[in-house]
Amino acid sequence: MPRALGSRLPKPPNRGLRRSSEPDGRFVSEEAADKRSHPQRDRDRILYSGAFSRLAEITQVVSPEKGYVFHNRLTHSLKVGQIARRLAESLNREQPREVRELGGLDPDAAEAAGLAHDLGHPPFGHIAEEELDRLVRGAGLRDGYEGNAQAFRIVVRLASSDACGRNDVPIPGLNLTRRTLDGTLKYPWGYANRPRDYPRKWGYYATERDVFAWVRKDNPGRRRSVIAEIVDWADDITFAIHDLLDFYCAGRIPIDRCKGAKSAERSRLIQGMFGRKPRWRAEEKEYVEALNGIVEGFPFEPDERYTDSVEDRAKLYGYSTGLIRYFFGALRIRQRIAEASSLVEIEPAARREVEVLKQFIWEYIIENPELAVPQKGQRTAIETVFTRLMEASSEKTNYLFPPVYQAPIAAAASKIDRVRIVADCISGMTEKEVMQLYRSLGGMAT
Repeated sequence: MPRALGSRLPKPPNRGLRRSSEPDGRFVSEEAADKRSHPQRDRDRILYSGAFSRLAEITQVVSPEKGYVFHNRLTHSLKVGQIARRLAESLNREQPREVRELGGLDPDAAEAAGLAHDLGHPPFGHIAEEELDRLVRGAGLRDGYEGNAQAFRIVVRLASSDACGRNDVPIPGLNLTRRTLDGTLKYPWGYANRPRDYPRKWGYYATERDVFAWVRKDNPGRRRSVIAEIVDWADDITFAIHDLLDFYCAGRIPIDRCKGAKSAERSRLIQGMFGRKPRWRAEEKEYVEALNGIVEGFPFEPDERYTDSVEDRAKLYGYSTGLIRYFFGALRIRQRIAEASSLVEIEPAARREVEVLKQFIWEYIIENPELAVPQKGQRTAIETVFTRLMEASSEKTNYLFPPVYQAPIAAAASKIDRVRIVADCISGMTEKEVMQLYRSLGGMAT
C-alpha cells in the first residue's frame, strides 16, 4: 500500500505558529531550513514523496501491460513539470517586465506544480474517478470525489515529508508554499461554488477549505495564477503529443493514413471530431486546417512501415520537438490583464492544433470498444473494495485497511469522515494493489 499517505489526517497543529501571507510562506511555519529556496524545497518534497512514486503504476490512457511501453502518470507528470519549468524560464527571459508586475515567476515553483498536478488520479484514472464520485455521494459526502481536489488534499493533508514544526512535531502533508499550492489549483473553487461551465470540476474539498482560503487570500476570484496557467498548457502539450506518438508506435493510431484530402481515414476522423465537438463547426475551416498541418507534417507516409529503428525514432523525436517548440512559443503573459479572465494568452491556431491532436486519442483509443470490457471490470473492483471497506469501518474491523489508515479510520468521528478516509485509501493505491485487495476480499488467490 502507498507509503506516502501519512496517518495524521486532522488539521495541522498550527496554534501559536506564524502563518505567513508571503508567496513563499507556508501554512504551518517550519523551524528547520537549509540553503535551498522555498520553491526548490517544494519541488524536492513532491519528487521524493511516495504519492508521486505511486504514479508509476497508474494508467495514463492504456495500461503498459497491453504490450508497449506507454506513458504512465509518472512519466507524464515528469514531462509536464519539465515543460512548465522551461515555460517559466522563457517568460522570465522574454517578458521580464510583465513577470515583475505579476510578482515574479519562479521556475522551481512551476516545475513543482507540474509534478503535483496528477497526484489525485486514482487507480485506472478517470473511470475510477467517476466511480468514486458516485460512491461517496451515495454514502452522503456532498462534495464527492474529484482528482484535482484530491491532489490538493494529498499535498495539504495526506502525504508525508520532512516538514516539522515546533519541537520537531511532524506537519501533515507536504506543507508547500502558497505560490506552489496556488499553481496546483487548475480549478480555484469548491464544489458548492463551481461555475456553470465546469459542473464536474473543482479544486478543493470542504476539509481543506481553510488552506484554500489562505492560498487564495490575495486572489479571491476564479482567475488562476500564472503558474496554474502554465501547468495547464504544459499538461495539454504533453498529453496531446506524447500519447499520440505512443499509440502510433504501438500500431493503434493511423495518423499516417490520414494524409491527403481523399483519405477515408481522415474523413472518419473529421466526422468523429465534429461529432464530439459540435461547437467547433463555427470554425470548421480553421480546425480542418489545424488537422492538415498536423498530418501533413507527420514524417511517415501511409505506405511506409514504422520499424522502431534508430532512424525512425529520430524522425518522431524531430516531429515532436518541432510541435513542442511551436506550442512553447504560443503562450505569453497578457499585456492588459485588468479585465481579462486569464493572465496569459495562447495563440488561437496553436490551441486549435493541441485540441485536434487530442482527438486522435479520443477517436482511436478512449472510444475504442476494446476498452469497454476492462473498464467494466475496473468499475466493479472499485465498487467492491469501497463497499467492503465501508462495511469494515462500521464493523470496526479496521485490520482490513492498510496500516497507514487504521488509526485514522478508528478515530473518525462520523460516517462522513469514514467515507472520505475510505476514498483516500482507494485513491492512494496502485492499480495492482486495488486488484489484489479486490481478489482477496472475494476469497480469490492473489
